[in-house]
Amino acid sequence: MVMCMAVAPSDKPRPAIYIFAVMPPLFWAGNFLVARLFHEEIPPFQMSFWRWLLALAIIVPFSLRALVASRPIIRQELGFLFLLGGIGIAAFNCFIYVALQHTSVVNAALINSLMPVVTFLLALIFIGDGLAPRQIVGVAVCVAGALFIVLRGQISNLGALVINVGDILVLAGLTFWALYTVLIRWRRTALPTSVFLTVTIAFGVIIHLPFVIWEVGQRGTFSANGANIAALVYLAIFPSLLAYIFWNRAVAALGPGKTGLFMYLMPIFSTVLAVLLLGETFRSYHLVGMLLIFMGIALVTRPAPPVLAMR
Repeated sequence: MVMCMAVAPSDKPRPAIYIFAVMPPLFWAGNFLVARLFHEEIPPFQMSFWRWLLALAIIVPFSLRALVASRPIIRQELGFLFLLGGIGIAAFNCFIYVALQHTSVVNAALINSLMPVVTFLLALIFIGDGLAPRQIVGVAVCVAGALFIVLRGQISNLGALVINVGDILVLAGLTFWALYTVLIRWRRTALPTSVFLTVTIAFGVIIHLPFVIWEVGQRGTFSANGANIAALVYLAIFPSLLAYIFWNRAVAALGPGKTGLFMYLMPIFSTVLAVLLLGETFRSYHLVGMLLIFMGIALVTRPAPPVLAMR
């Protein structure tokens, strides 16, 4: 997942532009699928490290000129960019990849759909954005949906502490991404978008290093066979870079509000792909939890009705 630029929507978007809005959630669903499919072949920290190192190698030639021209701004924002690279590139992805060692794609995708609500809550804490009563109810409904999935639909699992550690790690990962989103809003960068992405990826790659070294000592390196390399290339190109480019094309044509609605396709794509390609089972508690989460998101993100003035 990546930051999107704020651009004015086109007046009359062509029907084909909707392809650009649909493809990023599909690519990000593929990120979950590949991470789960290769969780035994490629250790999680190495998977995240090589994904972003390859993405960095691809993007640098295109951003190099702007990167050199932006050096004064980079120096001014160095600490903030390092923090964003640690949170949005390293922490979020590593938590998700470690989580997918322990939980299913279906669980991870449905729990990850809580991200808009967590972002609202962190904005309330750090920026002071208020929550209307309707939004508070929405948050409660979302939390209930996530708990229903984590507890596998059995409230008794709470007392017995029968909770999958992978589900908790997904919650931790999405919290880091929500924090990344709030920090970007709290302090807007003066860097061009390509430079911002290049620098934060570079810092994220650097922050990976101690964890990768530790993991290599514990589990060794992965086999550089064709399938593993293809998986890493997919992760570097599709969910990292192409999704970003397509998303911004969609925002330019449709506007951020309408484009943002397409994010709710990600858990649907993830679930369908996991059932068809991984043989995972979509259970009744997934359906109940998904419906609760989507209802809660609708309550939290729906604009407030206009107030009619007395005349």
